[in-house]
Amino acid sequence: MADSKTYHEQIQMEQTLRLREVLKTLPPFAKDYFRAIEPRSSARTRINYAYDIRVFFHFLMENNPIYRDYTISQFTPSDLERLEPVDIEEYMEYLKVYKREEEFVTNGEKGLSRKMSALRSFYNYYFKHQIISRNPTLLVEMPKLHEKAIIRLDTDEVALLLDF
Repeated sequence: MADSKTYHEQIQMEQTLRLREVLKTLPPFAKDYFRAIEPRSSARTRINYAYDIRVFFHFLMENNPIYRDYTISQFTPSDLERLEPVDIEEYMEYLKVYKREEEFVTNGEKGLSRKMSALRSFYNYYFKHQIISRNPTLLVEMPKLHEKAIIRLDTDEVALLLDF
């Protein structure tokens, strides 16, 4: 009898395999971070964080003269600690609009906040494990998220909509 998987098990398996593929496009030391967050995060979160952190390393290679001749596999944890808060601020500004392949990518408040949370979590892991001695992400203000207005209808408006 074939081993049948539930929908959720199948999705979990596919996302785990996808994460492994994305991890191949990150510096080798990044695998430790993703292994560590596995018990407390979903596969989808880890995939999104991996994409976000990859954007960070591509930003460094494209915009920071120190890393211009780097390949992604050459990065080490000590490169993380060499960065200053101003580098993180430049990255945050870069995230608002950047080019990926032939298209432009834009990030609003939520996208910017998630990408910065991914980077801060990444740095925090290496800082807590004493692999790096500085965490410049802690010295940079996180993007402010504005609350969306909640539209409330009074009873008459609800009745009108229901009648319509």
